[in-house]
Amino acid sequence: MIDDMFVFNAVAHAYNMSDDNIPNSHYANRLRDGLVHLHMRQGAFAMDGAGQCTDWPIEVLARSLFLESDCDMAATHTLRLDSWFHDGLCRREKTVEAVNRWPQRFVGYVGVDPTRGLEVCLDDLDEQLDEMPSAVGLKLYPSQVNPHRSWRMDDESLAFPLFERARKRGIRTVAVHKAAPFGPVPIAPFRVDDIDLAADAFPDMAFEIIHAGLAFTDETAMLLALFPNVYANFEVTSALINTNPAQFETVMGTFLRQGGSEKIIYSDGSMVLHSQPILESFRNYRLKDETLEKFNIPQITDQDIANILGLNYANILGIDVDQAKAAIADDEFSRERARTGLQEPFSNWRRHLADTKLEVA
Repeated sequence: MIDDMFVFNAVAHAYNMSDDNIPNSHYANRLRDGLVHLHMRQGAFAMDGAGQCTDWPIEVLARSLFLESDCDMAATHTLRLDSWFHDGLCRREKTVEAVNRWPQRFVGYVGVDPTRGLEVCLDDLDEQLDEMPSAVGLKLYPSQVNPHRSWRMDDESLAFPLFERARKRGIRTVAVHKAAPFGPVPIAPFRVDDIDLAADAFPDMAFEIIHAGLAFTDETAMLLALFPNVYANFEVTSALINTNPAQFETVMGTFLRQGGSEKIIYSDGSMVLHSQPILESFRNYRLKDETLEKFNIPQITDQDIANILGLNYANILGIDVDQAKAAIADDEFSRERARTGLQEPFSNWRRHLADTKLEVA
């Protein structure tokens, strides 16, 4: 926690970026190169490509989150980038392992690829939910490659039956990757102009715009204002607080003006980005006077920060924060944290690489 604020990281990943997982495709190589570059922007404690381009164990993700940062809980997603990576980048076995080993710490998202057609998606969804009935969310990507193909969230013949099945099976939230195209691909699928009809048709489900604010900021802000069930998920966007403070200030001012702090969800995409440097910047974050004047908004408060860091996301999932705090108070991570204090960023990842004799800078 941060000053008794509950921290719920809404997107955390244990990627498989090993060479064996990369198809013979310039799309996959460009995406992996982009993820490596994103990691390297963290500065001195970042690892080189040899360390990153491995298959990250879910235990290393858990230890990075709960021993090296102030995160209390996290969501881990099954990713279906099947045309980019052989196992989709985050295979379902990792999600299942996380929620089964540490149900007090992790919630899980299932993932399907709508470009494969409705019946395939429904069968895939049911199979994953049969295996992991505790899943809370559905993770989606708007396009695939080889060849380029895409779908829309407002497709009443494809997306709506998928959402209906997910809702029937107990899924509370749909998280869709937007605003960050994967290299040299068509940009249109990454726009947010297909969210509105879906949000209107399923008012009892939440819709998370992943990477909100990296692009299409004004359009995203309008959706936050118009639809009570649309949220800005700050995966990667949160890192701008350190890497591009001016852009982060604009995004925050725009979203706070249109939606308020109740519509922003903290996440960072750990382990590509380490949570702790971002969280430390959030701890005492305040907007500049010129931003307050430009957007005609009040100064951000501790309550706003608490909303963003965990309360909003816990509310979407129906999680009682006091009960969640009690559940982790004496678990294995809390006991180790009490013995060692806050561990160094990526120290557990480095230890894993050394133990497996993989080269790391």
